[in-house]
Amino acid sequence: MSNSQKRVLTLFITVIVVLSVIFRIKSTAKERNAIFYDYFDTVTEIKVVSKSDKPISDCKKYIEKMDSEFSADSENGLIYRFNNGETADFADDTKELIEYARNFSNENPDYFSVYLDPLIKAWDIKNNKGVIPDVREKLLECSNENTLNLGGIAKGYVTEKLVEILKKDGVSSALINLGGNAYAYGKKPTGESWRIGIQNPKDEDGIVGIISAENLAVITSGDYQRYFELDGVRYHHILNPKTGFPANNGLHSVTVISDNPTLCDALSTSAFVAGLKDGIELLKKYSCMGIFITDDTVYFSKELENIFKQTDFSYKYEFIY
Repeated sequence: MSNSQKRVLTLFITVIVVLSVIFRIKSTAKERNAIFYDYFDTVTEIKVVSKSDKPISDCKKYIEKMDSEFSADSENGLIYRFNNGETADFADDTKELIEYARNFSNENPDYFSVYLDPLIKAWDIKNNKGVIPDVREKLLECSNENTLNLGGIAKGYVTEKLVEILKKDGVSSALINLGGNAYAYGKKPTGESWRIGIQNPKDEDGIVGIISAENLAVITSGDYQRYFELDGVRYHHILNPKTGFPANNGLHSVTVISDNPTLCDALSTSAFVAGLKDGIELLKKYSCMGIFITDDTVYFSKELENIFKQTDFSYKYEFIY
């Protein structure tokens, strides 16, 4: 056998070995699902394609840790302790998020504030029986910036860190949904994009469209998740930091799409408070795509044209930019 024939044979054998290794890896990996109900006052669902349960276990440990760190309601939460004048030894991740949230608050004070904990507790939307708090008094308490509430940004940050954990664990395909904070990591095992539904604010079982996403966060804030009604008015949990009342500007939900879950979470809250016109400008400022839903229209970024499938034609659909 000539040297050239030997080289060809060696190359052929090498290719066969590599392909067989890849096949074994793929054949042992499978889609694994987990649902957690006890963290961040919401439901978390994680789907990963993995050879073991370690990625999901690592994600759960991180969620448990940060739920305790970020809680402003639990007496065991470090944010709660900080807000009540106690010393709080925050983890580095928490320090990072607090700095990010403070900076974002300072950049967008009309639409977002990390200092609203006294006001949020006064409204207590989850348990409110139809009582309007003394908003003016609570806004004064918020103005000293000595209390924190990370509810408008924490789930996005945790989502971002979960993606980092999955990468470290060697996962290349996953879908995370942390209470409306979704992230599509890679592609599905079939090679297709992950599909994320955009909820119809008028129908908890309906959707207005489907995003086909890869390596994108799709994060929604809306008035249909936590609210109470009084004299025909819906009082929801997304508060305007200037008025102290729930934002009321004709929007029912805002979805922000980009590769940065933390930014998407903060922007979905801020754009909802800002309203359609100013909310669109806010998303432009941060180079993010968006979907705004009013009573009768779904407004969406033209950049989404090829990945957003419209599904509910009781609405009008219009481009925004």
